[in-house]
Amino acid sequence: MGNAKKISLLDDEKIVEMGVSVFDVTDTPMQKIPYTSPHYIISMCHSGCLEAEYDSANVQFHPQDLAIVYPMHTLVVHRVSSDYHATLIAVSSELYTKFGKLFFSDKRSVYERIPHFHLADSQYDDMMSFADAIRRITRLNIKSREDITRGCLYLLSQIIDFFHDTALATMGDATKSLSNRFYNAIIENCHLHRDVWFYARLFHLSPKYFSKVIQQQTGHNAGHWIRHFVIL
Repeated sequence: MGNAKKISLLDDEKIVEMGVSVFDVTDTPMQKIPYTSPHYIISMCHSGCLEAEYDSANVQFHPQDLAIVYPMHTLVVHRVSSDYHATLIAVSSELYTKFGKLFFSDKRSVYERIPHFHLADSQYDDMMSFADAIRRITRLNIKSREDITRGCLYLLSQIIDFFHDTALATMGDATKSLSNRFYNAIIENCHLHRDVWFYARLFHLSPKYFSKVIQQQTGHNAGHWIRHFVIL
C-alpha cells in the first residue's frame, strides 16, 4: 500500500497535474474548519475512525467503509483517531467535468445523501487492487494514458455502484428504496414542481407521513432536499 502520509492542500497541485491520483493518508487537511474540495474523491478506510459533518449531517467513517465525496460539498472533520489510515482516489475537477459526469452521475443523489457504505472483505480487496492499478497507470508516460484513465473511471463507477447495490440489498431496508426514488423524482421534476405535496402524491402517501419517512431516513425532511436540488 506504500508509505502513508498526511495529505496537505499542496496535493491539489498533483491532483490537477495527474488528473487521477491515489494517496495514502493518516490525517485530514483541516480539522474543525469547513473544507470544500473541487475534486471528486473516493475514500477507503483501513483502520481507525473519522467523525465529521458532511453538508451538516453527522457521519462516521470506519474500517472497510467506502465514501464518495462529490465536488463542492462541505466536510468538517471533528475527530480523527490516532490509528486512522485511509486511501483516497482523487479525480481532478477538470477530469471530472470531462469524464466523471458521464460515469459518476447516475447515483449522485444517493451518494450525496449517504456518502459512505461498508465493503465486504472481498469487495475491500477488489477496491484496493483497483487503487493499486490506478497508481501504476498514473506512472505511465504514454500518449494513450487519458484513454486508459477514461476506461478505468468507467469501470470504477460500475464496480462502486454494484457494491453499493449489494450493500443496500444486504441491509434490506425498504425505506431506502423510497428515499432513492424520491431523489430521482426531484432530479426529474424540480424545475417544475417544488412542493412536498407533489412528491408525496407520486408515492401515494400523505405529505406529512412522506416527509416523516424522509426525515427518519436521511436526517432532513423532504422540503430540505427539494430546496437543496433546486439550488444545485
